[in-house]
Amino acid sequence: MGAWDYGIFDDDTALDISGELRETQDPETFFKLAFETAIHAEYLDYDECHAVTVSAAYIDYLLNGTSYSEGENMSHFKTKFPGLLLVDLKPLAVRALGVVIGETSELRELWEENEELYPTWKENIQSLIGRLS
Repeated sequence: MGAWDYGIFDDDTALDISGELRETQDPETFFKLAFETAIHAEYLDYDECHAVTVSAAYIDYLLNGTSYSEGENMSHFKTKFPGLLLVDLKPLAVRALGVVIGETSELRELWEENEELYPTWKENIQSLIGRLS
């Protein structure tokens, strides 16, 4: 049975993407590709949405120190890439997160079906947008 809840890392797909990030040798390119894919997509599929939210959460952690359930993995990531400069990616992250909660997002469509938790999920993403703005 898979995991699925409103936190950024409360989903199996998000955890898979986080695993991919742990393996990359070029996280800046990984992040930028996720954001640009979202910004230029006519329709953003489920996996691409998670690539955006996970990438933005890593940037939030690295720049703002925000705690996430992936804290241990993020801590290792920070050690692996000391001095990683990501400030320039913040505007791209904000735009891409806007797509994730926008009308052309599969993840938003799925969350809207859950009337109880959709507002919490959306607020979670909007809070992330606020921290990166």
